[in-house]
Amino acid sequence: MDYFGQNPIIVRSSSFLEDGYGNAFAGKYESVFCVNRGSLEERLAAFEEAVKVVYSSTMNISALEYRKINDLDDTDEQMALLVQRVSGSYHGDYFFPTAAGVGFSYSPYSPLPDMDNSKGMLRLVMGLGTKAVDRTKKDYPRIINLDKPEVTMVKDIREKHRYSQHYLDVIDLKDISLHDIPVSEGLDVIPRYAKKVLVEHDREAERMFRDRGERREIVFVNCEGLVKNQEFIDEMKEIMNTLETAYDYPVDIEYTVNVGEDNSFNVNLLQCRPLQVSINNEAIEMPEDKNVFFHIKESSMGMSRMNEIDVICYVDPHRYYEYPYAQKSSISHVINDVNAYCKENGKTAILIVPGRIGTSSPELGIPVVFADISYFSAILEESYSEVGYMPELSFGSHMFQDLVEAEIYYGALFENEKKLEFNKDMIYDHQNILKEINPNLSEEIYDMIHVIDFGDDKAEFYHDMNKDETLCIFN
Repeated sequence: MDYFGQNPIIVRSSSFLEDGYGNAFAGKYESVFCVNRGSLEERLAAFEEAVKVVYSSTMNISALEYRKINDLDDTDEQMALLVQRVSGSYHGDYFFPTAAGVGFSYSPYSPLPDMDNSKGMLRLVMGLGTKAVDRTKKDYPRIINLDKPEVTMVKDIREKHRYSQHYLDVIDLKDISLHDIPVSEGLDVIPRYAKKVLVEHDREAERMFRDRGERREIVFVNCEGLVKNQEFIDEMKEIMNTLETAYDYPVDIEYTVNVGEDNSFNVNLLQCRPLQVSINNEAIEMPEDKNVFFHIKESSMGMSRMNEIDVICYVDPHRYYEYPYAQKSSISHVINDVNAYCKENGKTAILIVPGRIGTSSPELGIPVVFADISYFSAILEESYSEVGYMPELSFGSHMFQDLVEAEIYYGALFENEKKLEFNKDMIYDHQNILKEINPNLSEEIYDMIHVIDFGDDKAEFYHDMNKDETLCIFN
């Protein structure tokens, strides 16, 4: 504690399985920030508590489930700890870096067909990098494919506002806590040169106010200045290429960016581990003139595959929206029941949910953890703009890492040209077996969640990784 003084620190895990090849333990074990303020006794007590939390996280449910699925439950798992000074700057009562995020030296996602996946990708946010790896509140990190960094799938200024970052995580030196604050509050306390690289201006709205005789700055946070800084992009490419060469394997990194005047910046590499990637890209022939349940393109991730499907679990977005907010989190337990049914009976299953899977905000989607969905072979997020549900294929998040390593297909049913077909009413032509799986639920839930077991008929699921095209048909 004398060595670090009163600088904020973070206690991180580093275990044999977590940092080894062939496993994706990202996010399974805890990392704990210590504000590190107060008397030496208070700071030491907080540090000791952080150490206990990190060590005990080896026994959390998702870590245990992951080890069991991958036949690692009998493997010796030993954990060491890393204690690092938090990278960032003091801004009033807050401490945080200008930006932070995660990077992959190989990108599993190509928003355009001609992108080079080997150039890698970044997931970038303002403030602490916790917002880059967790799905929280109404926040959308900037996803940067390093082959064509400025390409974005957001089409107009309205969508740019909506699908930008609205909160940033900070260390609060006054309250001695880690929490988030509105980005407007963060932008008020950082230097002008730092703000410049984080925001994009809504020129059209600013012009409209000028025409009315008002001068008003209308901005949103999407790290646009960093994306357009070729020196920054080149440096991130070089960092990941160097590490991938040394590991002789794709890598996953965490980093911070602290910006200075005159476009200067400093990148701190916080962590590096092997990255699990899907490599089966064989061509898959899609059948024609069949009973199409859904058909999508350029909105998915996963290895090429052709599976017979026993079970489909569908969560109706409108009924989920109308379900009481205080009870929304309980839906994750119902998903867990279906997951257990598939596990116990050896069923291959698809899960379709509204909005964002694994979010901590129930109004945006279902707040499951990996253990709740570990035995589904495909998971799709459904867009439903009527109530504001929007998928965010969270490439780079901890949930994403789980899905990649478990070889679970991950896709989105958008309300745009990427959705070629989605005949959701076909679901209701089949009996709902949820009451057989769990007879103790309310009628409201039985109406919301429809579970089909096809028996001998089975559905068919096709995904071509090269074409980024997915098809599901009923027999």
